[in-house]
Amino acid sequence: MISAIDACRVPAGRIRGAGVDLLDHQRFALAARRTGPAWWRRIFDDTEVAAESAVSLARLFGIKESVVKVVGGLPAGSRYRDIIVGRAGADGVRPIELRGELARWSDEHGVVLTGGVLPAGDVLGPELDLCWAVATEAAQ
Repeated sequence: MISAIDACRVPAGRIRGAGVDLLDHQRFALAARRTGPAWWRRIFDDTEVAAESAVSLARLFGIKESVVKVVGGLPAGSRYRDIIVGRAGADGVRPIELRGELARWSDEHGVVLTGGVLPAGDVLGPELDLCWAVATEAAQ
């Protein structure tokens, strides 16, 4: 069974929004093969590509999709590269840095974002992961 995200895994502060995305690794790999390197450059920051494996990049994409859901859609003038997903801590939680219009959105709403992945494993199948992002009130 998929476990719930523990409150201790989310930074202190009231939760202001959350988003989830079900990542299908086979569909992601197919899209990557069909579209080639230009697609990767539109989605991922150079630091993300340098630091992550192909499976991890797929999971980062799922986290980025979750961020877009938290925000309520990608604001005009923003792009997926404006969502930079950091390295996972010991608890599996990843910090999320926002740039451009997304950073302005975060500042206006007074929130910080974090995300992560819950591998679905035998529950949904080995090719599926549940990716998530949470917006919590920023420290004053």
